[in-house]
Amino acid sequence: MDEVAFHLNQRLEFIQVQLLSAIQHGNMAFQSRLHELHNLALVAIESNQVTAVRQTFNSVWEKFVHLIREVRSSLPQSANPVVLYDEFMLMLGNELNRRNFYTGCVGFALGGMIGLVVGMSLHSTPTPSQRIRGVVCIDYRGLDAVSTSDDVPMPVVTAPDQLLIEVRAASLDYLDIKICSGYGRVLRRQLHKYTPSSPKDLPFVLGRDCSGVVVDIGHDVKNFEIGDEVWLAVPYWASGTLAQYVVARERQVARKPRGIGFEGAAALPFSGSVAWDAMVNQAKLNSHNTRGKRVLVHCGSSPVGCVVTQLARLWGANVTVTCPARALTVCNALGADDTIVFEEGPVDKQLATRKRFDVVFNTLGAVVHESCLRFCNDDGIVVTTVATRIASDSYGFILGALYALWVKVQCLVLKQERVAWGAVHLNSDTLNELARLVDNGQLQPVVDKIFSPRDVELAFQHTDSAQAIGKTVIRFSGFGYIDDDNQSTRSRSSVRSSKPDILS
Repeated sequence: MDEVAFHLNQRLEFIQVQLLSAIQHGNMAFQSRLHELHNLALVAIESNQVTAVRQTFNSVWEKFVHLIREVRSSLPQSANPVVLYDEFMLMLGNELNRRNFYTGCVGFALGGMIGLVVGMSLHSTPTPSQRIRGVVCIDYRGLDAVSTSDDVPMPVVTAPDQLLIEVRAASLDYLDIKICSGYGRVLRRQLHKYTPSSPKDLPFVLGRDCSGVVVDIGHDVKNFEIGDEVWLAVPYWASGTLAQYVVARERQVARKPRGIGFEGAAALPFSGSVAWDAMVNQAKLNSHNTRGKRVLVHCGSSPVGCVVTQLARLWGANVTVTCPARALTVCNALGADDTIVFEEGPVDKQLATRKRFDVVFNTLGAVVHESCLRFCNDDGIVVTTVATRIASDSYGFILGALYALWVKVQCLVLKQERVAWGAVHLNSDTLNELARLVDNGQLQPVVDKIFSPRDVELAFQHTDSAQAIGKTVIRFSGFGYIDDDNQSTRSRSSVRSSKPDILS
């Protein structure tokens, strides 16, 4: 054994000596080659060829500088449109008249526009790999198309003024029901081509408003920080809020009122913005000119009607509302001076016994439009808060193609987020006004029922029923969906509740 160890030790020493010798020879060879390369470089730099190249470069640079100076000195005269036109006509000769010139300019502009549109169409946006849960409509066949999906693309901040928000609660709106039947589908199909996180129009995330917590911001966001509690509303053509996360522009978001929870805050942004637009922008009402006016809200228990009733009463109007018997207590609590109950007889006969109104708010749609006109003063105004039909939804092939081209041009020039597309202008200024009223105790959200996300089909059925009062809310947990048994039990107990809450 000792002899084996002795021979092994000798072998290792021999290998070590050989390695050291090889390293020394390699180092000497490397130093020698490096010295040779250094000498060759010195010879090359001092050679005639390199000197000639250097002189040529200096000559070209001097000519370039001289040319730039000449261009700068002649630029004011050359930029004169009259001089440019004369030079252009002289170049083309006498064969070009004014009409042909204008025709060529128009053709050039149209060709460039079409080229840009084609380029935008060929541009493909990478699809996010991360997926989240959301409530979507998979096609346009109505409420039967509503489902809960685990394959919703995770929204990400792609613009410097965007915020990523973790949704804590979101509400359902009548507009979502219309969207499930195809409302705005043509415009949505075009606009979603420019949405990085959702380039396809279907499946489409539902929900028009929500409340939640900011979890990420773009570098140009100035008014919010991560962790802020916020609320927001989105238009009919934008991806909705019934998902674990949403992305929105800073101008669409405002801080949530401090005095209410996430469920109450989710019930106000969209319906409150529509009500504010109807009163302030369309009816031209405010706190100074509303006192003493007779206002009819038809119907006062709808999501928008609940807000209009409170604002009109706050500004001093005499408010009459129509409502189902189930909502009578709520409408009285919101400040209605007079109530007309549907179950107590034909509404028109009941209205005929009252004086006509200065302002009528129609929150039900075309079915009561004639009635609203009949009971409005001759110099009064009728304001409809229900979304009207979109012409593009019924376009044929030719009109549809022209409309698609027009939408692409609008997106290219104005950017889609700066175009209203016929929707109520939703912005943080309105949300801040609503938040101020809520914090002052002058405006209260009305939450009828609170559902868990797993019961979204029941939630939509309730929203579409005549029994709905105010808003129906979907409650999310702090980390997305409510999955534990205790929270689900509380949500189901709220479904059985028969009395809506006025959250103060």
